Amino acid sequence: MKILGIDSSTPHASVALFSDDVCLSESTHTRTKKFSDKILLMIDDVLRSAEVGIHEIEGFCVTSGPGSFTGLRVGVSLVKGFVLATEAPFWGVGTLSAMAFSLGKIPEQICAVLDARKQQVYSAIFRWDGDEFQRLTPDEALSAEELCARITEPTVFIGSGLQVYGDIFSEQLGSFYKLGEESNHSIAASAIRLSQRSENLNKKLFDLNHLTIQYARKAEAEFKLCAALEQEEVNNGNQ
Repeated sequence: MKILGIDSSTPHASVALFSDDVCLSESTHTRTKKFSDKILLMIDDVLRSAEVGIHEIEGFCVTSGPGSFTGLRVGVSLVKGFVLATEAPFWGVGTLSAMAFSLGKIPEQICAVLDARKQQVYSAIFRWDGDEFQRLTPDEALSAEELCARITEPTVFIGSGLQVYGDIFSEQLGSFYKLGEESNHSIAASAIRLSQRSENLNKKLFDLNHLTIQYARKAEAEFKLCAALEQEEVNNGNQ
């Protein structure tokens, strides 16, 4: 089965093409303000490199968040367009899940972190139990200090959030903080591999209404709207 995977939620966006469990081609690129144009070129490069046409794709996989609000909308919109054009099934895979899964099977628990700005990280904790990849916590947006308070054993950290908060984790967690080795494959490739595990194969979807973005935190516009409504209530109460 040929599957095209897209990750546009992380700082280093990626596209990967698999045939069953073999990676045919992949591409990564640092997200920019004009990223929507670049990712189309990345997809074209990956397909051309593998000599595969878009209508030969038998399934699509996209990271569904949390991560960049704009990046997530770009990736999900592209996959929706491809599904409408090809009528192929799709999988939505959590970004933090794909990041943690990219480390492979290790004995320690895994914490995936992305910089969420506003002095917060997006994070979730996972663990391998034999051949089972388990989620221990939901995707959350919280401060680095709050995350540290939840780490009670040696934990392998991975993700771009370490560039901003790695020193805090190292200082507060001491020997409980371990730095994960970056995978040779992209997050898009990891998402495809995770989607094709036996426990996820039956989760393929055809109804685009089920392809939703997992923000884990309100977008900036929602914050402003909530603040405006709260202020309006205060003003009305003072009248």
